[in-house]
Amino acid sequence: MAEKYGKKVRELMVKEMKDIISQKKGFVVSSVENTKAVEMDTLRKKMKKSGARYFVIKNRLASIALKEAGIGEIADVVSEKKTHGIGVIEEDPVLIAKLLTEFSKTNKGFEVQSGYLDGRVLSAARIKELADLPSREQLIAIVLGTMNAPITGFVGVLSSLVRSILYALNAIKDKKEKGK
Repeated sequence: MAEKYGKKVRELMVKEMKDIISQKKGFVVSSVENTKAVEMDTLRKKMKKSGARYFVIKNRLASIALKEAGIGEIADVVSEKKTHGIGVIEEDPVLIAKLLTEFSKTNKGFEVQSGYLDGRVLSAARIKELADLPSREQLIAIVLGTMNAPITGFVGVLSSLVRSILYALNAIKDKKEKGK
């Protein structure tokens, strides 16, 4: 009996998506209706540069993969009659949220719908809040600046004390030179 390759391909796609979803930090689901392929390629390149992956998948296959991965809440979003894309978060969730939110502002057919991060389902509003956070590098700079502030203040106080002593010594020297 001949095997049906279409069914095998679909099964492999579901298995691969389930593996990707369950092994990574999280993902963002977006609607890609009426978005041109050229624009999607640009988004994919940006995502790849930032250490993430973006792919478009059939709704039915995505729904099956999400249910098998144990994330049935998002499976309902994917079951809508729209074309959906999934941005897989591998490292920095803030950067991925920013990229997808900015892309949705410039492309009318693209809409961020929901996401999943560290075991929690995220709404579109929560993803927008995540996108509004400063990037990882900015947060590190803020923390380092805060840690450096007391030391900088201490050095400033010490230098002002040394400066005051020098002014006092110069004033005494000037006074003794005038007295001679």
